[in-house]
Amino acid sequence: MNMNPAAEVEDLKWSPVHSLLFLSFSIGTGVEAYIYSLSYIATSWVAMPRSLLALLAVWPPLWLLIGGAFAGPLADWIGRKKTLFITLGIYAAGATGLIFSYTYATILIFIGLLLFASGGEYNTILTATHELFPRKYRSRVLFLELNFTNIGGSVAAILSLLVISSIVFQRELLGVTLLMSILIMYIIRLRLPESVMWLEAKGRYNQANTELEKYYGAQPENDKLVRPLKLPSLWFRIVIGGIVGWAYTAGFSLIVLTLGPYFFPSLTDWLIFIFGIVAFIAGFIGMVADKFSRKRFLLISAILVVIFAYLFIPTMKLWITDTFIFWFLFIGVSIFINIYFLAEDTLKSEIWPTRRRGLYSAIVRVISLGGSIPVIFLAVNLPIISYMWLGIGIFGTGLVASIAWYIWGTETSKGKSVRIWDEVK
Repeated sequence: MNMNPAAEVEDLKWSPVHSLLFLSFSIGTGVEAYIYSLSYIATSWVAMPRSLLALLAVWPPLWLLIGGAFAGPLADWIGRKKTLFITLGIYAAGATGLIFSYTYATILIFIGLLLFASGGEYNTILTATHELFPRKYRSRVLFLELNFTNIGGSVAAILSLLVISSIVFQRELLGVTLLMSILIMYIIRLRLPESVMWLEAKGRYNQANTELEKYYGAQPENDKLVRPLKLPSLWFRIVIGGIVGWAYTAGFSLIVLTLGPYFFPSLTDWLIFIFGIVAFIAGFIGMVADKFSRKRFLLISAILVVIFAYLFIPTMKLWITDTFIFWFLFIGVSIFINIYFLAEDTLKSEIWPTRRRGLYSAIVRVISLGGSIPVIFLAVNLPIISYMWLGIGIFGTGLVASIAWYIWGTETSKGKSVRIWDEVK
């Protein structure tokens, strides 16, 4: 058997390095959601016609996909760690510019810059998590990291609500809070390793061994990996990853983010805040993510999202006038949307070979984010009943893809090695 540093990384016990990695990546996913929410909060900063409201609504998925498309191949080329420092630098420039933005145009420019960095940061975190954590904890860690996206959106919303009487101070507070988060991430990341798995895949064995010894105090071990006899084709994985991701991105945008600006402007911040808190609590189901089938997790959550989203239709006359019924339904669908999100985002970033994990993760995110843009544009002119049916149809498409993966996909949870997707050498 070959001595393999990547095999040792996957079999390590939890260490202080893993705790720092988890902290850094959790803050990173929280910042991504914080920035994503800023675009919708910013709709109240300046007066704008409804047509421009739709432009600001599609700004987040547009720039996130561009950032991911840039950072995915970059992370495969120069490494996960260097890419994460580049995105931090872009964050700092965008946050500083946002603080001094007083017009619609400058707000769009600097939020676009922040979203570009966020798309790259998020894609790299997804890629690196599968490679940096022991397989015993991998699913659990990523579920919990992704769950911090809910806190990020809620923090942005609550800061906005606290200073709702002063738009200028609101923008400054949001920008300064972001800069503080960037500084904390920078300090932590100075103490983190490069992906040993990526270094090995690039043929940099000496450097991989050095990182293994320096950060983990370990040596390469014999590679005992047992690969499945057959894996789903690359194209099947891309199609399924793109569809389940699109169903979440477009459906979440309709049910949580644009529902406020399009129909209930006074509730925009509250919708984002309530979703974030409820989803964060529900997301602790990730503590048992390693114990259950990923395929079954994805399928059941997709079914529950469709069922609970449908309940908005027959009860529409009631929740339009009764706030209690509306919030009851909204909280219920928020729980299942978040569980579906955790399952699909984990799946669509793990099913690729190490050398191209950044690229293929970016491709399926481009599909999911890019596909949500025409949906958001279409929805701005729909009556609310058609708007809700559109959301259900989108989540229904995700359900079909989840069924297909359940039947023909490969199980990736329960401590499975992410290296099963690597080409046999």
